[in-house]
Amino acid sequence: MWTKLHLARASWTLIDQGIVSAGTFVINVILARWLSQPDYGTFALVFSGIFTLQLFTNSLLFHPLQVRLVITRPEDQARLLSASLILLTILSLGLGAVLFVSLFWIGRSDLLLPAMICFLLGQIQEALRRGLHATFRHRAAVLGDSISVGGRTLLILGLALADALTLEDALISMAAASGIAALVQAFQLDLRRRGPFRLGTTLAEYWSLGGLWSLGNALLSSLRLQIPLWALAIGAGSAAAASFQAAMNVANLCNPIIVGLANIIPQTAAQARVKGNAHAWRATRVYVVLTILPLALYSGAVLVAPELSLRLLYGAQSEYLGLTEAVRLLVIAGLAATLTEVVIAFLHGIGEVPSALAINAIGTVATLVLAVVLIADLGLTGSCLALIGGSAARLVAAHYVLTQATAELGRYGRAEPGRGHST
Repeated sequence: MWTKLHLARASWTLIDQGIVSAGTFVINVILARWLSQPDYGTFALVFSGIFTLQLFTNSLLFHPLQVRLVITRPEDQARLLSASLILLTILSLGLGAVLFVSLFWIGRSDLLLPAMICFLLGQIQEALRRGLHATFRHRAAVLGDSISVGGRTLLILGLALADALTLEDALISMAAASGIAALVQAFQLDLRRRGPFRLGTTLAEYWSLGGLWSLGNALLSSLRLQIPLWALAIGAGSAAAASFQAAMNVANLCNPIIVGLANIIPQTAAQARVKGNAHAWRATRVYVVLTILPLALYSGAVLVAPELSLRLLYGAQSEYLGLTEAVRLLVIAGLAATLTEVVIAFLHGIGEVPSALAINAIGTVATLVLAVVLIADLGLTGSCLALIGGSAARLVAAHYVLTQATAELGRYGRAEPGRGHST
């Protein structure tokens, strides 16, 4: 049964993620309207690259931080956060070199400096944001995230209205907003140095919480979603791929709920697993129950009236209004994916990252096989069915792993206090 504390935590994590997701959506619309098509295409490539690079920081630093910080003594939390920021800066400089080379390769050397600054400051602000999330301070995170999202939106909109918006200015605006937000959130976290940083110890501890398993899991999760799109583009052409993405955009409006759950489940499970995995799951599923209503309301509305959703998003004369079947199928796939993402976030919290990777591997292979079989004959519908099949395979695998992990005497044995499972 949930309490006022559960309700408050669930509400603020959804509010915070809603602000971030809404701001990202608005910025994309502004840039699509005001930038030239080549510049907007470059922006899409840059941020696709940044998203891919962030898989490394998410897996190797952010997820371990969420799991460890919540069970770290309050007097040691500032040290752990400071050490994490130093490690993040080192990792981000290395990843930024990939971005640097990529921009040089596509002939946009004018974007090298603003893109690097945007990436680095964005990663630092994300780390501080995760630090607040890790200790359930989602309400406090709203201030900095509002500054970040609101600041970049206002700056970019102002430049657009003044007819002075360039891609370089957009990146600088985003970097500036992230930097100001990072200062605010660093103040909220009180990051004064307390004791030695112990970078080696922190790095080893983070690596033990997932390392390559966590990174592989993230890469497989991203690949699973890319397979239908690229298979459709190869088998049916770019126009079909555009239709798939347009339908997916409608289904993806549930993403704030999914990401919001991922921002609260790992630390909840990590904190509660001292009494065993079954207790950790009971503590975790409370937040799932609290988010069922908004998820069901949106999904139900789209399933009943998909054409209205397409009309509201793309306009009354859009060529995408005929995608009602694809939207319905992708919403169904999204519902199955949401339930699986809850289990995967839980497995991260209890230290069972290899099991999470196995779930995503099964889903990726199923999606690939179905895409090869279905897309040639069914086109767009086949790509949607492939994603449904992959999501269903993941869901079955997730149910099996969860049952074993939380069983009193299951495959993992009885959980010992302070550990995810006995060995």
